Amino acid sequence: MKQAVPIRQSRLNVQCNRRRGAFALLMLFFLVVIIAFAAVGVDYGYLAMNHQRMQNAVDAAALAAAMEITAAIETAGPDVADVVQYAKQQARQKAAEVAALNGVFVDPDLDVEFGRRIYNPQTGNFEVQWNQTMTNLVRVVARRDNPDRSQPDGLLTPVFSSALGWESRPISVEAAAFVEARDIVCVIDFSRSMNFDSFFSGETGLSNSQIESNLELIWNDLGNPTFGNLPWYPDWVTIPSTTWGPNVLNVRWQDNSVHVQCSNAANRVTLTFADGNTQAFTVSTATQTNTWAGTGSNSNKSIHAVAVRRNVSGSNVTENFNFYDNNHISRGLGLTGVAYPWPQGSWAAYYNMVRNTASNQSNFDAEIGNAGFRKKFGIMTFLHYQLRFQASYDRTPDFWKTRHYPFHCVKEGQSLLCDFLEELSFNDYVGFVSYDTYHRQEHTLNSPGMPAVNISSQPITNNYQAIRDLINHKQAGHYFYATNIGGGLKSAKQMLDQHGRPDARPTILLMTDGHSNTIDAGENTSLPAGWNWSVLFDYDGDGVADYSTSDVQKRYVLIKAKECVDAGYTIHSMVVGSDGDRDLMRAVAHLGRGVFLDIPGGSSVQQMQAEVLEAFNRIASFVPPATLLPTD
Repeated sequence: MKQAVPIRQSRLNVQCNRRRGAFALLMLFFLVVIIAFAAVGVDYGYLAMNHQRMQNAVDAAALAAAMEITAAIETAGPDVADVVQYAKQQARQKAAEVAALNGVFVDPDLDVEFGRRIYNPQTGNFEVQWNQTMTNLVRVVARRDNPDRSQPDGLLTPVFSSALGWESRPISVEAAAFVEARDIVCVIDFSRSMNFDSFFSGETGLSNSQIESNLELIWNDLGNPTFGNLPWYPDWVTIPSTTWGPNVLNVRWQDNSVHVQCSNAANRVTLTFADGNTQAFTVSTATQTNTWAGTGSNSNKSIHAVAVRRNVSGSNVTENFNFYDNNHISRGLGLTGVAYPWPQGSWAAYYNMVRNTASNQSNFDAEIGNAGFRKKFGIMTFLHYQLRFQASYDRTPDFWKTRHYPFHCVKEGQSLLCDFLEELSFNDYVGFVSYDTYHRQEHTLNSPGMPAVNISSQPITNNYQAIRDLINHKQAGHYFYATNIGGGLKSAKQMLDQHGRPDARPTILLMTDGHSNTIDAGENTSLPAGWNWSVLFDYDGDGVADYSTSDVQKRYVLIKAKECVDAGYTIHSMVVGSDGDRDLMRAVAHLGRGVFLDIPGGSSVQQMQAEVLEAFNRIASFVPPATLLPTD
């Protein structure tokens, strides 16, 4: 007989079965919720991963597009009518190309925007302006918002959550990159050697014919002035008689011979030579014109004076020509009473130079003699004298108008730099320092006949025309003659320290054609503590110094360069001409983390000018790497 279950226990079993069913339903519900959360989490991670991938892609695309603007402007051919639009188009394509390489679609026409990052002197900050014609700033956008999911910018399809009826939200990311603005201070050599290619210095490697052509350029630029009857091409001077008149007797002095032209027969010619010896020649009555020179022991001797005797009405009359008398030469050149054309220099000093009679000008025997013009007078040798001895602005204030080399190359180069930066429109500013025996910041122009310039309150400026005017109205040896390279760096650092913009890249372009030969009075030329040649000047990374020097002048330059480097300033260096200190300038560029530009010259000023212009072009296009604009 089956045992009966108590009523209380039966009810308890029923209740337990009901609870088990309810718990199963609850577990099923929670399982669905967990799966939903898991799906959402997976899809969120999927979307976040794509968002980050898109962000990385536009970061890279913006950086590449910003740099492409510079590259496009530099490489645009002569057939490109609108360089700016060409550069923008190239940047658009570069942005799309780089984004695609990262698996992200960017529409080059819709998703790339241009602007400018400009310094505001009122606020002292850089500000951003979009939709500008000139640009140094690029913004790239990538989107996944197209309802047509088959398109490259289509909405992303969730992996799991779409089964629950959830749709993904549109994704949009952007990045902006700019080319960092630079404060470029050009440090230009103003020493007298900057006109050495335009007179017979014997230090440039140019031929005499090239020097002659360069001197003719100067004459042309001065307006082809004439002085008495001084010829352009140097020649012997013909001196007329003061006693008998020019129609009776003229003597042309030809160094070791004289050409005597007499309307009536002379009966004696007496020559006085440089060593004081004399030699007389009895002349046939039939001889009226002849060339006379020493014979025997006097052969090939330089003639310093000549006396011509002739018979007038039965009496012998003698005319003496003393060629050391500058009054005679002035008469022969038609310069008696002619005012000297410039504030400094004199006709007498010029005559002495050509004849090599002044003790402080003994080197001119080589300079003029080797050129074939010893004791020959002409505008060519006159300009040689003025360039050699009276080059400064206060002595010859017209030389700034002329093409004298290599200084004119540098003037053209700095003007080209301004042109390039103005066209590039990366908001680069330019400053100008000159050095010679001393050094100075160039910011003011107020001389008669010149444009008025005063940027003293902001000598590092985007007023490019002011910088052009400052350099174009200067000349080699403008102030003084020596070469203080370290002093030039000192003034450049002071300019950047005092007037550099925050967040701009401070840059120095140091240029010279020679060797440093002077320093500021009282300067300490001892190397600073911790100076290590092997660390500072190891070009090839082998742990050994590739440059060192014990020369005080060169050490002074390096000390000043190191001070600039320690302040965070980049230094590029440029050597122009055959006599420049290439080893030192290469060391300065290495120390300054810049580029060294070598313009040897020596073949022609045309080649030198092309090389100098290319060098300034390289500096202009040597822009810093693009930088991402920080997001707010």
